[in-house]
Amino acid sequence: MSKSATGKAAAARPTAPNSRLTDGQAVQVRLGDLGLAPENLRFDEPADADIPQLADTMAAAGVLIMPIVRPGRNGEKAFMALDGRRRRMALLLRRDRGEIDDDHLVTCQVAVSKAAQTAALVLPNTERAPVHTAAVIQAIGKFRKARMDTAAIARALGYDVTEIRRLEALAGVHPRVLDAFRKGRLTLQQVKLLARIEDKSQQGQLAQSALDGLLQDYQLRARVERGRVTVEDPRVALVGMARYAAAGGGSSSDLFGEMPDALHDPDLLERLWQARADALGEKLQALDLRLFIGPDGGLAAPDGFETLPYVYHGDLSEPQKTARAAARAAIDEAVARLKALAIDSDAALDAMVAVVTARRDLAAAGLARGALGALLLSPCADLGVDTRFFQSEAIEREAADDGDAADAAPIAIRYGPVEPPDVAEVCVVVERDGAGHRLHETRTDIATRGLIRDLADNPGAALTTLVAQLFKALALNGPSGASESALTVEAVRYRRASAPPMPALDGEVLDRLAARREAYLASGQRPIAFIDGLAHGEKMALLAELVAVSLDLREPRNSMIRRSARAEAVEIAALCDADLSAHWCADGPFLALHSKKQLLAMLAAMKVEDERAASLKKDDLVTLVADAAAERRWAPAALSWTATEVDAGSDDADAAAMADQEANLGVDVPAAPEDGASGPGTAEVDAAVGVPGEAKTEDGEGESRPIAA
Repeated sequence: MSKSATGKAAAARPTAPNSRLTDGQAVQVRLGDLGLAPENLRFDEPADADIPQLADTMAAAGVLIMPIVRPGRNGEKAFMALDGRRRRMALLLRRDRGEIDDDHLVTCQVAVSKAAQTAALVLPNTERAPVHTAAVIQAIGKFRKARMDTAAIARALGYDVTEIRRLEALAGVHPRVLDAFRKGRLTLQQVKLLARIEDKSQQGQLAQSALDGLLQDYQLRARVERGRVTVEDPRVALVGMARYAAAGGGSSSDLFGEMPDALHDPDLLERLWQARADALGEKLQALDLRLFIGPDGGLAAPDGFETLPYVYHGDLSEPQKTARAAARAAIDEAVARLKALAIDSDAALDAMVAVVTARRDLAAAGLARGALGALLLSPCADLGVDTRFFQSEAIEREAADDGDAADAAPIAIRYGPVEPPDVAEVCVVVERDGAGHRLHETRTDIATRGLIRDLADNPGAALTTLVAQLFKALALNGPSGASESALTVEAVRYRRASAPPMPALDGEVLDRLAARREAYLASGQRPIAFIDGLAHGEKMALLAELVAVSLDLREPRNSMIRRSARAEAVEIAALCDADLSAHWCADGPFLALHSKKQLLAMLAAMKVEDERAASLKKDDLVTLVADAAAERRWAPAALSWTATEVDAGSDDADAAAMADQEANLGVDVPAAPEDGASGPGTAEVDAAVGVPGEAKTEDGEGESRPIAA
């Protein structure tokens, strides 16, 4: 028995059987004073094979349901269990193991009257209230802390292993979420939606809104699904997941397997779809139509064109009816040929041409006057592209009045807000060196904080960065968000919910801003007047600090590589001559996330030769590396932003990242060997760009593929 458990038992006073007890009263009973009542329905049955599992469960989570006892009679122990025979057996087994002793206190419910004792013998097996799912989720969290594996938890709770893995993801939500769930203010589906929100403070705020009766389901869904692009996007049909992955696009499966797989690079998907639509447009030049490409077919008619009129079958001539019937038959035949092919294949483009041509014939046959002049292509999940035709009667009339032929129109004119900002693409290939999600996030987190510090010290670089962002938003039609200010530029201060500011890095910048805030409050002015009164140098310094703390380059998972953001980080680092080692060197908490093999590679990078290193235990090796880093003011090259292209990493990356990901989701994985046999090679230390990454498709087969632009 542990010292803490012994002390707890000694401090509590068990209830004596001769105390004035009432039915339903909770009492503390010493294990040594707890017997099994002979009237128990299974008094003579021996212990079953699952008693050891129940003992392990109790060691992890305690006795979840109180046994029902009666006061002992002549020759009996102080209290006798009417209900709770197996729980008592499990406690006795724990005592025999030496985990507890006879002074261990068990909370029991007492039955004094004959009616209560009779009910306790029969009703618990038939009238037990079902355990709320919130209690199961909390129990799973306790079991995990006690290092019980998934199969053992499933056996203990009577759930399927897959369901345990999904419920385990809910064990880490804000406590207020489970409170609202238990009180019926949230459904299980809503709790799962909240679990998909990474910021626990937001989880708590939304749960409080639910407790107050102010949270609507559509609001929660909009918060979770906002901006989420999935494999069900109609553009995916024409592009194909293989082409998207080959271009470096990453994807991930939903935490609970209830939502379609998410695509991490919607801009890449859009560019690929545009390229495929352009290729189709080249094949459609023979139709002699002005071609437009838009996000959907519901757009208004382009300038100079008219929407086709409604066709009344009774008003058509016989030749028109015959032509439309032939066109419908041709459409059916062409669609059948197209569906027999893979929509994302090159051969499918020719089949699409036949479909579009047949639809053109159908639309043209319904016109009583004028002629078709334009075609709009838009994404379609079923056939790759959808078509919409427009007539050009107005253009023909104007051309007749002018007496001049119109100039030939270019093929594939963009129509609607579908084109991404005109920003040059940069190839970003991230090294994969075996880093799991947690290490990957920590690396990008520290690298972000370091760049915050360097940018805050370089107002010129901050000004360039800010102006470039405004240029993208306002001149290049990039994304811009609405806010409460006159300037439609949104800014969010960087933070990682699970980690406080680092004093030497972003903490220093936040301290500067705190001092400026105090000066502002003391001035009694409004913000614009206060800023206007600052000297130019102070304004520039404040600008640098504000721009710096808005940086966010953290990547929570090694499968979510933000290529465009990384390319900008490299440019920013070059502008301000960023050097993380000038402010911070590798310390113990950071180094503890690495395997022994990675730590030895760091010593090699620092040119530290110590024969003891390979034989040291993990904690001692971390101390050795930290001391060497502090002496040399050394930071790993993996935390720098100095390049955009590195070599591919080791073959062990897939297995290591999969193990980390499965551990996060509650999947059983073999424990990593002490010597870090599955860790990365020295490529991690030699990497120029820093943070490794991996794109995964979690389709059940664990297929992995490298990130590439």
